[in-house]
Formats: sequence, structure tokens, C-alpha cells
Amino acid sequence: MSKYKSNLFIPGHTLDRLERGLNSNADALIIDLEDGCPADKKILAREELINLLKENAFTKPVFIRVNDAMDAIGREDIDAISPYQDQIEAIILPKTQSFDFLATLAPMIDFSNKLVPLIETPRAIDTVTQIAAFKDVVGLFFGAADSSASLGCKLAWEPLLYARQKVVLAAAMYNLFTIDAPFFYIDDKEGLKKEAEAVKNLGFTGKAAIHPDQIDFINESFAPTSEEIAEGKKVLEEYQKSGGGAVKIDGQMVDEPIAEAMRLKISLGEEENED
Repeated sequence: MSKYKSNLFIPGHTLDRLERGLNSNADALIIDLEDGCPADKKILAREELINLLKENAFTKPVFIRVNDAMDAIGREDIDAISPYQDQIEAIILPKTQSFDFLATLAPMIDFSNKLVPLIETPRAIDTVTQIAAFKDVVGLFFGAADSSASLGCKLAWEPLLYARQKVVLAAAMYNLFTIDAPFFYIDDKEGLKKEAEAVKNLGFTGKAAIHPDQIDFINESFAPTSEEIAEGKKVLEEYQKSGGGAVKIDGQMVDEPIAEAMRLKISLGEEENED
């Protein structure tokens, strides 16, 4: 679940920036054929992307955000990249509305177990648990900007907290990864770090970025600190000494769910060290 902590957007019409993205510390790249790509450049962007896929140019996991699959251009995007799906982690589906949306779309596309619905409308937020249950869904992506616009609320943490909680809950029910929206204020590093830590604490497994300078802040926010790892090891050691029963450790009651959370924290730290 932790392999997509940081996910760097690259607009489809700026694929000349690909090398910078590949050389960054991003866990994955998101090639954007939708909102990040001007309407008059979408076709050319798709053609350039196909050429890169033919060349097997991606040395990192790559997601592709296609255009709305209920429109012809979105289905053309999907048809064009389908022959190269072995090189693609998943396709991000904007404007996903419901389980029925996915069920209607499925016969038109050839991507098994590689769908990441973008949760960005009131209906999607309301039905996200059903969306998460669809057989080919492997992750959920929360779209903050479109959600705030469609809800008529401020693009800020508090107004969108409920929506984010629903995404995390739905993903946990079906063991899916979750990617949170980018933080749009590129120069506000403290704001980025605060929001990244908040979404991690909420249960998200990763966050998107719109600039390479945001990547290290996201990775740092999602990685366990040395203090957290040391605490986890201490708790597990004392828990094991107790024989696996509930035990009080430094004022905290520890049982199996707490121990499992500590195991996960330690494993995430080990993965970071391997990287």
C-alpha cells in the first residue's frame, strides 16, 4: 500500500518534462490527458504518450488520467493506451459517478484490475463505498478542486474533511490504496507538509504533487520517523513478552490491533531504508 506515497502529475502536453519526473524521488508519475492538458493539445499529447509507451520510456510506475470516459475523447484515450497496459499501473477515471457508471463503462474498455476512480462529485462522494466495490478498482483518488467546486465549498481542509473520510473508509473496506489531491500552493511548503501529515493520519496511503519540489515533503510526511519506529519496536517487544494478551505499556493499553499497527509502521520504515 505504501508504494504510491508521492505521485507527480505531468501534464500530457509537457512530456518534455518527463526526465525530470523520472529523476525525482516520486514513487509514481501521473500523466494527465484531462484537466492539466489544454483542449487543443489533447490529441497531440496522447500521440506523444503513445510514442513513449512504444519506447518503454517509463522507469517508474505510471498512472494515466484519461479524459471523461463517457465522452468520445476519453474512450479514444483508453483505446489508444490499451495495447500498452502492461506498462501502466492503472488508469485514473475522472468524473466517476457511481458503481453503475463503472458497470456501463467496463464493456467499452480493456483494463482489468487497473481502474482508479477519481472521486470528485457529490454523487461519487455519496456512493464511494459502492464504487470501491467494483471488481476492477484497485485504488481511489480524491479530487479536492472539483469536489469543492461542485459542492460550492472552500478549497480547504475542514470543508472537505467528510469527503476524505468517506474515501478512506471505502478504501479500507476493500483493501484499496488511496491518493489524495495535490496541494495547490506550490510555494507554501509548511502548508503542504501540514496537509500531507493530516491525510496520512486520516488513512490515505499517498498524495499527488503538481511540482517536483513537493515530492520530498510528501515522502517525509508519509514515512515513519525514527522515533515512531523505535516506539513500535519497543511496544512489540513488550507485547510479545506478555504472550500476546492485552498489556499496559507506557500508559497505553496494547492489544493485537495496536500491535498490528506497529508492525505496519516498522515495515514502512524498512521499505524506506531499502529505497
